[in-house]
Amino acid sequence: MFHSWNPDPVGNHETNLRTLHPVLARVVQKTKADNPNLRFVIGSGRRDGRLQRMAVAWGWSRTQDSPHRTGRAVDLWPLDRESRISFDPQAQNRIAVALRKAAAELGVPIRWGGRFHGFKDMDRSHFELVPP
Repeated sequence: MFHSWNPDPVGNHETNLRTLHPVLARVVQKTKADNPNLRFVIGSGRRDGRLQRMAVAWGWSRTQDSPHRTGRAVDLWPLDRESRISFDPQAQNRIAVALRKAAAELGVPIRWGGRFHGFKDMDRSHFELVPP
């Protein structure tokens, strides 16, 4: 299903990065720079209305009023050694640790979907800026 969403996640990474809120983009860039062996791409960044409706229909989101709509949320997808998407929970946890560390070093409050309560399977790929 994720191929329908983002048919070329590796090729679309930089484009998706540019759609993010600048503060969140800096956190993602720092995470990559500080962890060159941690392989991931932006699977979903800023979403227009059509994409958000699709995310709700697929069960990826519960609301039309997602922080993805403003670029204040990002879904990071792990890559395996062959640059294929792999939703391995351990890889997602490593990304979460690295991103939260980068955010803390930049003084940016971040919320991780892996700690959401009551959401189906948690949302290990999701990170969002904490509202001011």
